[in-house]
Amino acid sequence: MHFKIADLRKQRSAAFDAFNLLAQKENLTEPELVDFTGKEATVRSLDDQITRAKAAQELAASTAQPVAGQPTVSASVEKDHYVREKSLVLGGVVKMLGAGGGSIYNARTAAHEAYGESHPVTRALAATTGTSGGFAVPEDYMAEIIPLLRAAAVVRSAGPRVIPMPRGTMRLPGQSSAASATYGSEIQKIPTSQQGFNQIVASYKKLTALVPVSNDMMRYADPAIDAFVRDDLVKIVALREDIAFLTGDGTQDTPKGFLGFANDYVRATAGTIGNWSTSGNSVYAVGGTFITSNMVYTLATVANELGGAINRLDVALVPDNRRVWFMHPRTFNYLNNVQNSLAIYVFRDELSRGTLLGYPFKKTAQLPINIYDSSSTNQDLSFVFLAEMTEAMVLDSMQLELAVSKEGTYIDGGGNTISVFQNDQTLIRAIAEHDFQLRHAAAVAVIQNVRWAPAIS
Repeated sequence: MHFKIADLRKQRSAAFDAFNLLAQKENLTEPELVDFTGKEATVRSLDDQITRAKAAQELAASTAQPVAGQPTVSASVEKDHYVREKSLVLGGVVKMLGAGGGSIYNARTAAHEAYGESHPVTRALAATTGTSGGFAVPEDYMAEIIPLLRAAAVVRSAGPRVIPMPRGTMRLPGQSSAASATYGSEIQKIPTSQQGFNQIVASYKKLTALVPVSNDMMRYADPAIDAFVRDDLVKIVALREDIAFLTGDGTQDTPKGFLGFANDYVRATAGTIGNWSTSGNSVYAVGGTFITSNMVYTLATVANELGGAINRLDVALVPDNRRVWFMHPRTFNYLNNVQNSLAIYVFRDELSRGTLLGYPFKKTAQLPINIYDSSSTNQDLSFVFLAEMTEAMVLDSMQLELAVSKEGTYIDGGGNTISVFQNDQTLIRAIAEHDFQLRHAAAVAVIQNVRWAPAIS
């Protein structure tokens, strides 16, 4: 039954993507309306099948009887924490893998003793596969990692299209130019024209994390400790992913982010490519969808630059379906507190409703505030992005793979070699594989040289 639900969810995800593609169109032809109705019915039918499968699974679990000698756990304990918040299972599973020394078999035994036979952590381990300490949470539980990443990572939470990429690479065809139409006389031959095509080639980039956890915490089967282990792991993975999706340049086996794609569009339109530095003179991008902020800023210059970013996307014919601002908290705090000559907060009312100039926004300290200007005079510059999220794609090749070890050493942030065994720790290694793409490089506008900050900071 577990595998049936997982398969249905995959089908539902694919069906919804097809339905959503039509739903985002402003106008539909008659055949498209018929297709839209059919796709909507397919999604609803799959939702009903998933609901029925879950109900059958729950009834089967409620009538199951443990064999003689198996420990049990009360339903009230499960409903109190792990069933209600299934993402806790991730932390519990990591802990049991540590207790089992990386062995799935030993981890199951440890889970039986710590949680009980019918506990979600034990059931998750019973359905896993692993070799040499490797581990993959089964899909019913694994799905929880994506909502957690969405909460921690602003780009995922802004709603890009998430596409499975099971083979690690994918070619996405696109249109580079349009055919043309012309007027002519009655006897004039109609000139021919054709569309131009290109393709996006996505390939997975490996994101890794190595997290040491105290064994004193790993020994206790408590929801608070499980949540700590889970959150620490997710935070590390999510934040590094976010940096790549925001400002990555696509070099050194990393994904290209919004800033890198904006630079690509400058290159394609024969502008000046930007090169921003945190240690010396920067080169400003000129052209494309870039706006250069006035470093001696006023309310008037800020308003013009925000409006200019919107205009950059409009002029580049970027769709206006789901645009989202991305900014540093310092930038937000300026906008939230700036007043006009009548002491009226200009943007505060709208910001309190979650939008800026009609578009939702995301705050993230992942955007830098230590970029140098072209002469290194000012060293506190930042960016503001306005991205069309229907153009953004996160291609997941492998969502998460975990491995644990109680031996060996690791290098800490200070460059010191730490013995895991001597310090009574467990090392957790996390690996995820994905790529980030924009269907069109023009789909993000960038305000560079942003110094906006509260008067008192």
